[in-house]
Amino acid sequence: MISRAALLKELLAIIEDDLGTVPAGITEASNLRESLGMDSVDMITVISRVEQNYRIRMSHEELAKLETVSDILDMITFKCSENATAKAA
Repeated sequence: MISRAALLKELLAIIEDDLGTVPAGITEASNLRESLGMDSVDMITVISRVEQNYRIRMSHEELAKLETVSDILDMITFKCSENATAKAA
């Protein structure tokens, strides 16, 4: 698994591709809707790209819990480790 800093960089690149820009000062604690101005369509687009890039799937319940940049990073880490465990079994 890649480092959290590398994941953050990749996630911000995905967000920038969708929004056309990423506001300065975005951190892991930044709220997706308030700080980044993402609406539900933006969220679906970004999460779809995340799922494709990392070969993971998120349930609707998991998607509903994503509020911050850190939430997405945590979900990527969790889902990737879950996949690695399943492949090792």
